[in-house]
Amino acid sequence: MDLLKLPSSFEKTIARDIARTYPKHEMFKVTWGEGQENLYNVAKAYSVYDRDVGYCQGSSFIIGLLLMHMPEEDAFEVFARLMVSSSYNLRELFKPSMAALGLRLFQLEHLIMDHLPEIHSTFSCLGIELSMFASSWFLAMFATTLPLDLVKRSFDALLCFGEEVIFRLGLALLKVNADVILSLDMDSMVQYLQVSAFA
Repeated sequence: MDLLKLPSSFEKTIARDIARTYPKHEMFKVTWGEGQENLYNVAKAYSVYDRDVGYCQGSSFIIGLLLMHMPEEDAFEVFARLMVSSSYNLRELFKPSMAALGLRLFQLEHLIMDHLPEIHSTFSCLGIELSMFASSWFLAMFATTLPLDLVKRSFDALLCFGEEVIFRLGLALLKVNADVILSLDMDSMVQYLQVSAFA
């Protein structure tokens, strides 16, 4: 890719993030192996291609999913198209202002209030903000929360049905795990929702 010949102000950030992207997956676990190099190349190329967005933590998980199924240049092309497609609105999510992410979290909060009032009330009483755990649902497509096979299925659903899938899946996960969530104290609840939930 010719874009790789150009400098990016995000090179160090991308290099640091790739080690945290699917670290247990065979393709990405070798430091600067082929998988990590491909991941770096696609993320850097996009940061040069779209200077308004650059690079945002979380996008490496989407790029990694694509690289599991296609070569580097194809992954770049698909990622670039996903970013600008009105069905997914990914580009707006990854802009430095994060305004679109704030809107998504606001929308999710109101859905939780309407459909899962007990969970919403508990979050409010404990001072738990959705940004403490749900940002990665939108930015990394649940890759830091769900097992990889479910991440792949949720990503497939996103491709077929658009960003509404993220809201539906988030609500479903909270509903199915409500008993566990409601039994936890604040610190345990946040940790459960960030890392160990739904595994």
